[in-house]
Amino acid sequence: MAVVLPSPPATTSPGLDGVITKPDTTRTPRVKPTKEELLKTHAVYVQKQANSPENAPRPVKQPNLAHAYPASTKSIREVKIIPLSDLEVNSHHRGSGLILKVISPPFLGAGAVSIVEDEFGNVEKISIYNQNDSSILSGVPEGCIIGVKEPYYTINGKNADGSEDYMICVDHPSDVTLIRFTDPIIPEPLRLGPLLKAAEDWKKAGDTAFLEKDFPTAVFCYTEALDCAEDEGFKPSIYTKRAGTNLILGRYDAAKEDSLASRTGASTDWKAYYTAGRACYGLCNYSDSKEYLSKALELNPTKPAIKKEYERCLARLHEEETGDYDFEAIYKSLSPKSVHLDLGSFTRNTEVKASPLHGRGLFAIKDLAPGELVFAEKATLMPNQYEPMRASAALYALTVRQLLDNPSLCKSVLQLYPGQMSYERNPLEGTLVDGVPVLDVFVIEGLRNKNCFSVPLSTLEDTRPTAQEGRQAKGLWVHASNLNHACVPNTLRSFLGDMLISRATRHIKAGEEIFQQYVPVKSLPDIRNGVYKDGWGFECSCTLCVAELKQSSEANRERRKDLLAQVEKILNKKTPRAKTIIPDATIRSVDKLMKQLEEAHEPEVYGRLPRLTLIYGSNWLVGAYRGKKNYSKMIRHAVKVLRNFGFEMPQGAESQDKVWNPKGIFFAEEWHSLMTIHVVIALRRLAEAYNGLGKKEMAERSVEAAEFGYMLVAGFKTNLSNLDR
Repeated sequence: MAVVLPSPPATTSPGLDGVITKPDTTRTPRVKPTKEELLKTHAVYVQKQANSPENAPRPVKQPNLAHAYPASTKSIREVKIIPLSDLEVNSHHRGSGLILKVISPPFLGAGAVSIVEDEFGNVEKISIYNQNDSSILSGVPEGCIIGVKEPYYTINGKNADGSEDYMICVDHPSDVTLIRFTDPIIPEPLRLGPLLKAAEDWKKAGDTAFLEKDFPTAVFCYTEALDCAEDEGFKPSIYTKRAGTNLILGRYDAAKEDSLASRTGASTDWKAYYTAGRACYGLCNYSDSKEYLSKALELNPTKPAIKKEYERCLARLHEEETGDYDFEAIYKSLSPKSVHLDLGSFTRNTEVKASPLHGRGLFAIKDLAPGELVFAEKATLMPNQYEPMRASAALYALTVRQLLDNPSLCKSVLQLYPGQMSYERNPLEGTLVDGVPVLDVFVIEGLRNKNCFSVPLSTLEDTRPTAQEGRQAKGLWVHASNLNHACVPNTLRSFLGDMLISRATRHIKAGEEIFQQYVPVKSLPDIRNGVYKDGWGFECSCTLCVAELKQSSEANRERRKDLLAQVEKILNKKTPRAKTIIPDATIRSVDKLMKQLEEAHEPEVYGRLPRLTLIYGSNWLVGAYRGKKNYSKMIRHAVKVLRNFGFEMPQGAESQDKVWNPKGIFFAEEWHSLMTIHVVIALRRLAEAYNGLGKKEMAERSVEAAEFGYMLVAGFKTNLSNLDR
């Protein structure tokens, strides 16, 4: 197959909807293959696919935002139906549509490629992208009728003879609709008629497809049966079958609707309420799930399956209400094949409202202490794909397909910010047109890019020295996506499978906005703000950035940058291992540079703020003196590491004889500290040094502080020995 080319950029010609629609490269194709030639070439590819290994994953066509165009918001009944012969290359044909019969089996690649014919006998090739495997549109069978709204017609590359290969490209899944065989919109020449006409025949065909586990075809046949059924008494049984099939496919909205439509008023309605309850559970709507399962229990109080689902639902509601989780047990349940956890989301400590910073933000509705659970959220969408090269495409594909299958998710997901689009977003996004939600794949790719999180299997595993670098999935947590960024935030996030855990890193007052780091911060303010500008389009206005960019002198900023470069050059960006012996001359050189670097931090600017450019060198000095077992200097520089992360150090803490409470650094008021795994390591080195000097009480206090810090990092209380594995 030829490679699908991206849509070319449009000119300034507005279409019927007031959007850019037609580039100046439009033209009608001069030479096109005949119907026989198209079918013959297509059959070769279909046969090759039939001979290839089964169950190979289908590739994903990820949108190029530079070539974005909006989805159609019209019904197939609102557009002017045109013949295929009227199509112009590189045009989106705003206000027009096609009614087509599929006259070939599909070739399944990134899209489902088929040959189609209109009522006049014109033929074309069409590629339908971004359909879920649960939909028959993911590979439209031969003989089906489809409608294409405002079709994009483009060049798909070159044929073997050098001629241009033309194709109708359907990027937006809502731009194509499957037309029922009984629909009067079908032109008479295409009404060759299905072999099955009676509702009972369609029902039997659906049952056969179900037994063969061809669930999309089963849904299609049950739907045809409902359209054909003249006897209303025949419909409830079909609704029941379609509801169960939709439940298997994860189409929970449809399963709920069908199950409720199947009710007859008899005691057997327990089945309808049971299916509706399971569908709501699949949507994480546990309140409605409880309501329907309660009704099922009233009608059939002895059914074990209903009792089991009801108890599961009560457990999720308890988690939503209390935030009571057994995180240790959750961690132990994780495996590479089991990352989607059966848990409710606890968000009652927070609320979403307008932020004075920009857009929406997340705010505390009660006072929160350091270490307290701010919220715990199960992912709205997170594929089990930890290969870095595939994770983004997997999340994009899952998002499109889940929104298509469950339109009730559209409201929460589509309200997220997708970045600056080249056209104005349509308020009809997410609303049902022709039975499916309007979905703009370029908007979805934008909001995925701006709102997704990179996720290890667990943050705890990620802190271990043996952690496999780079293996992270991508996920979307809608509640957490409302958090704004700060370089020195008041919360820290961690992950257990598809569960995001947020804990307070300092005192947060009721009504205060909650912040997180979007990415690990860079030491130099101009570099890190360049990252924010490129990635999200903003410059950070947190306390640290304002201090460094507005209050610190340019001369000192440049001096810090120069001294940091000298330190990094000497150390080659490496931290000494436990038994590494560093030459004294190297240590003296680094120590001298670090003193100069510390002097370049104005006390009036950095009084209660982190000093990020000092962290790397301070950490290195701890490791260097550890190799020499110089415990007093280990203490001195470990304390400096903590201070450089922004923690308040009591006077004299650098002395080995000072008795103080290291855990107290997490509870200091008005200090803007930055919490990372390096703080935990510094506290462990502090404990090691105190032990080396025989100061057991201070060693125990340092371990207690390290355990608290590790709880913040990992998300739950766990053993510090995990850091050694």
